[in-house]
Amino acid sequence: MSFIDRMRADGLEVPVSVWGAILGACRVHRNVEVGAVAAENVLAIEPNRSGTYLILAELYASVERLNEAERVLTRMKNSGVKKQPGCSWIEMNNGGCAFLSGDKSHLEFDVEARVEIVQPCWHSG
Repeated sequence: MSFIDRMRADGLEVPVSVWGAILGACRVHRNVEVGAVAAENVLAIEPNRSGTYLILAELYASVERLNEAERVLTRMKNSGVKKQPGCSWIEMNNGGCAFLSGDKSHLEFDVEARVEIVQPCWHSG
């Protein structure tokens, strides 16, 4: 954190991207103390950033501090912050289609159509 201290001593504002990078590094190296400080600084600037809550909860869980992980997820829920849905893209017949997790808009596809989509993947190996 001496890097952050030097930035502050020089009168520089630490950007949210730096705090996010520190949080990501802390997740990899399981440094909960610094990670918690980084997450709080991100949330002070961008309180609706769901990824920050999720990374911090994952960090706590990775070191078996499950009560803290649950506290972070409860705080996220109480703040009204929701996880961004995952997104996948497929390309087919010179076109593309995006699917979001939980997306039910394509339920009209019948089983035969689904097999036609997946079957080329089975034979590509």
